Amino acid sequence: MSAPARPLPPHEPAARLIEDGRITARSAGATDVHVDVTLEAAGLDLPPGTADAIGARLSAELSAEFGALVSAYRARLEESLVKGQDAALREALNRARLQTRLLDGLPMADQAEACELLGLSLANPSATMKRKEQKGEILRFSVEGRARYPLFQFDVEARRIHPAMAAILSRRPDSWSDFRLLHWLTRPHAALDGATPAATLGHRPAEVLAAFGLAAERPDHG
Repeated sequence: MSAPARPLPPHEPAARLIEDGRITARSAGATDVHVDVTLEAAGLDLPPGTADAIGARLSAELSAEFGALVSAYRARLEESLVKGQDAALREALNRARLQTRLLDGLPMADQAEACELLGLSLANPSATMKRKEQKGEILRFSVEGRARYPLFQFDVEARRIHPAMAAILSRRPDSWSDFRLLHWLTRPHAALDGATPAATLGHRPAEVLAAFGLAAERPDHG
């Protein structure tokens, strides 16, 4: 007679769920369940190898059944989690996708490139650009965990940041995020004859600032 099933410690690399004399079930990564069945041919008139073959077949069938059960349970769990926070999740995902699209294809400079464009020392570009950010002179984004600066902010000929950027950043309402400001800067504007503020920072700064002032004064809705 088989010994009673007993639980084994869950911290093993492939933890056994149950074990008795003939059946062992173990989980791998909490996503797959494997069942091993051992048959004894003692006292049975079976051809050699038959017990092993039957045991292997049973192991495969039971593993498949357990696997399907685990997969179905995981799908139901994920579905219930999504439904539980459906509106909030959709809003967060939509915002993240819009932000990604906004940054995709936008020419950017990293910290070392920004220092080079500004004619500054490359000894410690991170600290140098951090000071620029703290002074409110430049707009910074994180792309794959690294600081990036939209290229339109740089006056390459004069090796400086367009002065209008600091003026815009200083006048930005508290409700305007970096992405909202970037969206405004990179969209065509009627007051600029259909040009984007980003494209006209250098040669039409007064008009850009006037257009921004009007946009910033508009009340937020929703």
